[in-house]
Amino acid sequence: MTETLGSLPDYHTVRELIQQIPEEQYRLGAMYGYLIAGRVSEIVSRAYPSDIKTTPNGPDGGDVDVTEWEDERTGELYEVAVFHVNTSKRDGMYRDVGVPLDPMYEPFTKTVLDYFNKYGENDPVFDYTRQYLYRGVIDTFRGYVYEIEPYVIREVDQEKFNEILEDVPEYLRGNVKPPKHLVEEIKIPKHKRNLANHGAYRHFRIMELARRCRFDEEERHLYTGHTISGSDPRYSHLSWWQYFPKLLRKY
Repeated sequence: MTETLGSLPDYHTVRELIQQIPEEQYRLGAMYGYLIAGRVSEIVSRAYPSDIKTTPNGPDGGDVDVTEWEDERTGELYEVAVFHVNTSKRDGMYRDVGVPLDPMYEPFTKTVLDYFNKYGENDPVFDYTRQYLYRGVIDTFRGYVYEIEPYVIREVDQEKFNEILEDVPEYLRGNVKPPKHLVEEIKIPKHKRNLANHGAYRHFRIMELARRCRFDEEERHLYTGHTISGSDPRYSHLSWWQYFPKLLRKY
């Protein structure tokens, strides 16, 4: 293995590293995670009993469809693989991630789609835990680091907030925000982190969407499953239409 201690990769390097993962089940898990800018819990379908804070939401073989997108200006049709992702941290709400099937625009899609097609509609595609995925990829990523920009963690006194919610009708509770006196903000300075699952798939895919594909903030949020103010969850299955033209950039 080439000595890479402390190396800062770009997304091209991360893509190459993913393709070098030796074992197919983990290599394909990593490719899928990168395609969807996924959290690890959106990839794997199993959890250790000790993972009480992690709910595996990995895909089944039926969680993908192939459709077409038409360029209204030219009438040209493009094949699209639409992955139905069970989003973590949003009460399991599904988001659809549409990516070009043509390797000219997205080299990973066809390989991942072919792998999905090996599994039945209700069969887990990546039937292992996050710990197994980590062990299967870490040697490939070893020696690389990536930078985390400064950010703020908001910790809520959930016990006291729950007391407030008891006086709010259940159907309105989702619209209630914790009052400021129950929220502690912790500032995390800029730092580096060893490259592993989350960084390789989510961090670098978002970087690629911003830099190569010119996604704006709203489009990145649609793609990755962040909450968007004013968005209507009934139409989340159409959200990929908004950003798909930007993915049609040749490698």
